[in-house]
Amino acid sequence: MRLLIADDERPARFVLRSLLEELGFAPDAIAEAAGGRELVELASSLRPDCAFVDVRMPQIDGLAAIEEASSSCPSTRWVIVSSHAEFEYARLAIRLGVTEYLLKPVGLEELGSCLGRLGLKSGGPEDDAVLGPVIEYLKRNYNANVSVSDAAGLVGLSPNYLSALFHRRTGATISDYLARLRIEEAARLLREGASVSEAAQAVGYADARHFAHKFKAIMGSLPSEHLRGKQ
Repeated sequence: MRLLIADDERPARFVLRSLLEELGFAPDAIAEAAGGRELVELASSLRPDCAFVDVRMPQIDGLAAIEEASSSCPSTRWVIVSSHAEFEYARLAIRLGVTEYLLKPVGLEELGSCLGRLGLKSGGPEDDAVLGPVIEYLKRNYNANVSVSDAAGLVGLSPNYLSALFHRRTGATISDYLARLRIEEAARLLREGASVSEAAQAVGYADARHFAHKFKAIMGSLPSEHLRGKQ
């Protein structure tokens, strides 16, 4: 799956890229163009599955760029993403074969619905070869100051992409998964005779109150109820 974002405003490209990564698209599957001419060139060489195009750009505008690039990209789905909702834009876009028209600022749910209507799904390394090393890393380092960025760097993915992938495959966020690892280990230590403060520190919680709150949320009871001989 190859995607192309064409917008002369870098912040706008960044936001759209971040949303696409959050929806599960791999960072290296997303290309960017800062103008109409660059859009035509990249579209011709990459032949993206979908291109998100701003209307008003330097060199040539988005609609003219789509018209010029369409002949070399017959299977590309074109999506207009613009701050301008004028009817003339929409009418011309329809004539060019554009079926989706999004107004800035685009939201995650709106973008996801658009992609769904176009029949596009995220691709990339969505398998145990990616999640396996991440899960092992979390299990080995649950009591350390682990971050999503650290885990993502381990497998060469962006934090947004890894977070979305992890949630889709496990049903949990990375932080929730890590919290459960810590609390389950703390419960084991308590049953073996550790004090509440010892168990909390052993699994990486410096704040006893926060530990107790998290413990009860996950285990359904207070840490003191898991002391030696009590389960």
